[in-house]
Amino acid sequence: MFKKVLSLGLMTVMLASSVSVFAGEVDPAKWALSELNDAEAYGVAPKDFEKGLNNVVSPEQMSFIIQGLRNKCIEAKLVASTNTEVKLGTTRGEVLEAYYTVLKDYSGLDLKNDYIAYMSENQIIKGYGKEDLRLQQPCTVQEALVFASRVVESVYDQLGLGTDGFLWEVSDENNTIYLLGTVHIGKSEVYPLSKGLRKAIEASDKVSFEVDFANQEGMMYLAQKQMYLDGTTLDNHVDEETYKRIVALMEQYGVPEEQTKYYKPWALSNTLTALTAQDTESLEAVATYPVIDAYVYSKALLEDKEILEIEGYAFQADLLDGIPVDYQIQSLKAGLDMVEAIQSGEGNAETAEAAQAEVEMMNSWIQMMKVRDIEGFEASYPKDSGIESGDIMTKALFEGRDAHMTEKVVEYLNDTTDANYFVAVGAGHMIGKEGIVKRLQELGYTVKVVER
Repeated sequence: MFKKVLSLGLMTVMLASSVSVFAGEVDPAKWALSELNDAEAYGVAPKDFEKGLNNVVSPEQMSFIIQGLRNKCIEAKLVASTNTEVKLGTTRGEVLEAYYTVLKDYSGLDLKNDYIAYMSENQIIKGYGKEDLRLQQPCTVQEALVFASRVVESVYDQLGLGTDGFLWEVSDENNTIYLLGTVHIGKSEVYPLSKGLRKAIEASDKVSFEVDFANQEGMMYLAQKQMYLDGTTLDNHVDEETYKRIVALMEQYGVPEEQTKYYKPWALSNTLTALTAQDTESLEAVATYPVIDAYVYSKALLEDKEILEIEGYAFQADLLDGIPVDYQIQSLKAGLDMVEAIQSGEGNAETAEAAQAEVEMMNSWIQMMKVRDIEGFEASYPKDSGIESGDIMTKALFEGRDAHMTEKVVEYLNDTTDANYFVAVGAGHMIGKEGIVKRLQELGYTVKVVER
């Protein structure tokens, strides 16, 4: 895989690192792992925090967490009336009071009478038993992060904010299945998820994705499919100018020519699409914010839910590798034009305009996803028109796949173990004339949008 480059492929979002075994306030298997994952997604976790989870939180780490909390308040559109200097203590009580001091700077929040009342009533501190909060006890890094992630959720829940997602529900006499259409773009503003969406995930026993991100065999297959293994390299398949342009661009992100030249056009094209999706953000910053698929996957994994996959890496790798080479090269050139236009702010007017439109469209999808504007998304997503026009990529991405995904959902509905399922796949598969929702309705199932 490329160093410092977003993962490749249709759904190649990898978990950034293996799951560590964390210690915790009460029972790490029940609460610490998942909430530490939240702290990372919410942007309040300092770099390399996992190396010293049981250490007392340092002033430097507290400063990072405090700034992260302020960032989330700003994203929540809260208005700061003051900018109080925060005392960076190291006991559990001092850490919670520091967080409370931050919240007091913003209007529009019900903060109760004092920090202990607010933190207790909102279950930010749960303690070790009735009224045993141990406020004078040194606060570990993991405790500081767990408290911070709960503060973020408390604020967003109180304001009725958080990403609602494109969420449907279908059920029969045996099971309830939540269907989440995902947008594969990771940005800070996506998190936290709304209380309703978090509850849907929590209520599910089994969680299904397009791929099992931890499937090592599948990842190896995908990695091999992305590369030339026949003795040729990229320069044998594309013109000299295109080769030089992609090499120069990838070198900007720390990928030397010796690596780039072994990747096929479709793999590089998908990387360029990912770069376009992130607009001008740095890859280092983007890595902090997983796309929802990866976030839900990590939550399910850390909460010991059964993980299922509908397609798998091998299926998706074969699908992309089977796209005609001429089309792959055409897409690669278009991707290069797009990224270069975004980077320079120049290029020909048509390309610059298309690049801007691409970024604006993706950002609009994020906003629609946040407020569950399914009608708006369906109107703006060019799935049906792409299929009708015969676009090669659109047909490859959806024809046959939507039907297969629908069959899997029906299979889950027929599960006689009374299990609740949560299915997270690309939002494009849910919508449209041949999408999962429409197909299920035609089969006689009642599919309803989950109320916000």
